[in-house]
Amino acid sequence: MLDPKGPHSRFSASLHRLLVRRILGMTAVICVVFAGATYIQLYSGYDDVIIENSVRGAEDFRSLILPQMDKPGGLKPAAVQAVLDSLSGGTRRPGLGITVSARILDSEFKLLAERAATSYPLAAEVSAYLAAHPFAFSPDQQTLSRALVSIGGKPHLHMAMSLTDSRGQVAAYAESVYAVSQKVQDDITEGMLGTVGLVVLVVLATTLLLYPVITRLLRRSLELSVHLQSANLETLRVLGSAIAKRDSDTDRHNYRVTIYSVRLAEALELSGAAIRSLVKGAMLHDVGKIGIRDAVLLKPGALTAEEYHEMQSHVQHGRDIAAQASWLADAMDVISAHHEYYDGSGYDQGRVGAEIPLGARLFAVVDVFDALTSERPYKVAYSYEEAVRLLELGRGTHFDPHVLDAFLRIGRGLFDAVAHSGEAELKDSLQQIFQTYFIGDINMMLEGMHEVLSSRWARQVKNSQPS
Repeated sequence: MLDPKGPHSRFSASLHRLLVRRILGMTAVICVVFAGATYIQLYSGYDDVIIENSVRGAEDFRSLILPQMDKPGGLKPAAVQAVLDSLSGGTRRPGLGITVSARILDSEFKLLAERAATSYPLAAEVSAYLAAHPFAFSPDQQTLSRALVSIGGKPHLHMAMSLTDSRGQVAAYAESVYAVSQKVQDDITEGMLGTVGLVVLVVLATTLLLYPVITRLLRRSLELSVHLQSANLETLRVLGSAIAKRDSDTDRHNYRVTIYSVRLAEALELSGAAIRSLVKGAMLHDVGKIGIRDAVLLKPGALTAEEYHEMQSHVQHGRDIAAQASWLADAMDVISAHHEYYDGSGYDQGRVGAEIPLGARLFAVVDVFDALTSERPYKVAYSYEEAVRLLELGRGTHFDPHVLDAFLRIGRGLFDAVAHSGEAELKDSLQQIFQTYFIGDINMMLEGMHEVLSSRWARQVKNSQPS
C-alpha cells in the first residue's frame, strides 16, 4: 500500500497553503459585502436628510407658486422662474451639498423654468446627464423618486417630484440634481474603511482561534482520503498486475506502458485530470482479457479467424468491467479504444482520427513500442532503432502522426531509463507517478475527488432518465 506519510511535509505545506488561500478569499468576500452594506447604510442616512430638505424646498416653492397653479390660465414661465430664482440652492443642514440643477415642467411636461449653478465644476456634465436621462413622469401621478448616479466620477442625487394645486391635482413637476459634498463623501469613506478594518480584525481573530481546530480536522479528513485513494491505487496496480501475469507471466509490461504514457502525456502538456485518466486506463487496458478463454489467450500458435474475433471481444469485456466502478469511468477511453487505428481499420468500433480519444491514441504508440522492445515467448526483443522503424511504418495508419512525433522526441531517453529496469525500480517510478498525480498535493487530490463525484452524479442522472 502507498504510504501517505512519505510526503507528509509536502502534504502539510499544501494543507496550510490551501487554508490560507481559502481564508484570504473568505476575508475578501466578507469585506466586500460589509463594505457595500456600510456604504449603503451610511449613504442612506445622508440620503434621507437630503430628500427631506429637498421635499421641504419643493414645498416652499409650491407654497409660493400655489396661487398661480390655482388660476385657470395655468402657470406663467416668468413667474415660475422668479420664484425658482428666489430660493436657495443649499439645504437646511450646511455641508451636505447643493442643488446644482433644477427644472420645473408644466402638466404637459414643457419646460417652465430652470436654474443651474454655473460655478459648479461639473455643471456641463450635469447638463449633459439631464439631457440624456430625463425623468419619465406619468401624467396625473403623484411622484417622488430619487436615484444615486455618478456624474463626472462624483456621486449625485437625481430627484423628481410632482407639485399639486390646492385641490390635490398634479399641476407641475420638479426635477433636480443634488451634488453631495466632499465632506459627506469623506465621512462615508471613513465609516466604510473603519467597518472593513473591524471586519478584517474580527475575521482574522476568529481564524487564529479556530485555525488549529480546523487544521486538525481537515488533516484527519484528508489523511483518511489519502488512505482511501492509496487503497484504490493499490487495487488498480494489483488488478493490472494480475491481468498482465495471466497474459504474459509478468506485470512489468503494465508498469512500463503506464510510465511511458505519463511521460508522453507530459511532453504533450496534457492536464493533470487527463494524466490521471491515462494512468487508470494504462494499468487496466487489457482488463477485458479476464473474459477470454485460456485456450485462446494462451495459445502459442496463430489464432483462427474465429479465435481472433473472440480475442477482440476483450475490449467489450473491459468496458463492461470498468463501467461497474465510478472511479474507473475516466479510464474508459483507453480501455475502449486502444486497439483503434488512426485510419479507422482498428477494432472494435472502427473510429477514425480525432474520433479516437487522445489518451487512446497516445497509449497505442507506447503499447506497441513496449511490445516491440520486450521479449516474449514467441519473439525476441527488438532494438530501439528497429522498433522506431516499425512505428514509422504505422504513421498515419495505425498511429496519430502528431503523437508519434512527440514520442520520438523523448523515446530514446525513455527507453534507456525504463526498458531494462527491474520490477522494483518500475514500482518506485509508478509510485512516484501516483504520488504526483493522485495524493501528493491536496488541490490535486481534491480535483480528483471532484472528478469522481461529478462522474458518479452524471451516471446517476443518466440511469434515472426513462429509457
